[in-house]
Amino acid sequence: MSNFIIYDLETSDSHLQFSQILEASFIVCDENLVELDRANFYARLSRTFVPNPGALITNQVSVKRLKETNSSEYEMTKQIISFLNKCGKYVSMGWNSSQFDRNIIRSTLWRSLQKTYILNTDGNSEADLLHTCRSSHLFFPDSIKTGITSKGNPEFKLTSISEANNLKHEFQHTAESDCDATLSCARILKEKANSVWRASLLTTSKKEVLSILEKELMVISTENYGGGPKAHLVTYLVQHPVYKYPLCVDLKHEVEYFLDLNLSQLKDALKASPRPIRTIKHSAHPILMNPSYLNQFEDYSKIGMEKLNERARKIKNNKNLAEKVALIKKDEAEEKNRANQLDKYVEETIYSGRFPSAKDNVNIKNFNDAQSWEEKAKLKDAFDDERYAYLAGRLIYENQPNALSKDQHKQIHRFFAENLLSTEKKPFTTLPAAFKAVDDFRNKFEEDKKKLQQVEEINHYLEDLQKHYESA
Repeated sequence: MSNFIIYDLETSDSHLQFSQILEASFIVCDENLVELDRANFYARLSRTFVPNPGALITNQVSVKRLKETNSSEYEMTKQIISFLNKCGKYVSMGWNSSQFDRNIIRSTLWRSLQKTYILNTDGNSEADLLHTCRSSHLFFPDSIKTGITSKGNPEFKLTSISEANNLKHEFQHTAESDCDATLSCARILKEKANSVWRASLLTTSKKEVLSILEKELMVISTENYGGGPKAHLVTYLVQHPVYKYPLCVDLKHEVEYFLDLNLSQLKDALKASPRPIRTIKHSAHPILMNPSYLNQFEDYSKIGMEKLNERARKIKNNKNLAEKVALIKKDEAEEKNRANQLDKYVEETIYSGRFPSAKDNVNIKNFNDAQSWEEKAKLKDAFDDERYAYLAGRLIYENQPNALSKDQHKQIHRFFAENLLSTEKKPFTTLPAAFKAVDDFRNKFEEDKKKLQQVEEINHYLEDLQKHYESA
């Protein structure tokens, strides 16, 4: 059995490809969630990012501490990798990690020219405790208490869950405290919603999810929308022809209606609400439950198991319907991709660009093995893929700018100056946007001296960063 690694990050921004990890916390547990080890890692602020003032205030991060931390992002990343490599095989688990933390980690690893998918390769896999919590509350409402939103719906924020269940969460929005709260929540779910907990451990990889969907006639999936988690009884039809995630038919519908439609008619029918086709995000830890729990959900129980089985059998392995749905989804994806053919920053190509060639894999290894930044600088232009040459140059600029030639330094410095000083809308926080946020927070916290002090601390850092780049 694999260990569990509970983890949490505090970051400089919410932009997935343009956010710096400021603090990372990991708790290693055995299969019974007994703690075995823990570690915390910190990085100083990098001049190639403009921190979002809102993120720093929410995370209660001191700029003074960030400036004084010895490790750069690159150095912290290597420390994290070294720690994880000592943990054996593991299931990594965070709170809403499938949407945020794991993507930040991937972007950081890729930007640092490290192995990008360490959390879900080499026998490791990923889970998201938020999904387990939502499903547990749906199937076993008394298993865990939630907060309540202003609209009277269940609230699944970690702070709300912690407060509702009296979990230790002393320093909210610090990585280690959030890890402790996540682990406490996991222990509750394992004890009080054990069937959901066990089901959640079967879907921690894409391969496992697809295998279950292909093997089972039908399963209950959980989606969160419209005020809380919802159950859908689905049967697998086909993988998306471009994105590869499973497409399933919701058995709430009279599926016979879809079987004889031509392509144009089917395309219109798939736009109906509620949607007849449900997407299972198999890389994001979906929770799949046995149909034996169906009596809890009136929309399906009133149809009856006999009718639902009949519908599922008509859909399962229906090659004609599968081919038509795949063709429709392919056309939609191609149209969307054409609309998105805008120039992207290198950081945004982590998923759309190609994997490194055999030669560039060697170049990446040589770059990381080099003992000094001067040696790394000599290897910067050896890459075939210009993206890796850019990332290497960025790393040198962040860690030892004097190792670059004058022309190289000038080129990189000017690139970041033009982008971070820009008044145009960017996919990352710019200095003008950050200064505006500072002004907004001054007004918001005019009666809160402690918060105002933090806002002014952030403003001083931004002013220094502005001076650094205005010389370009």
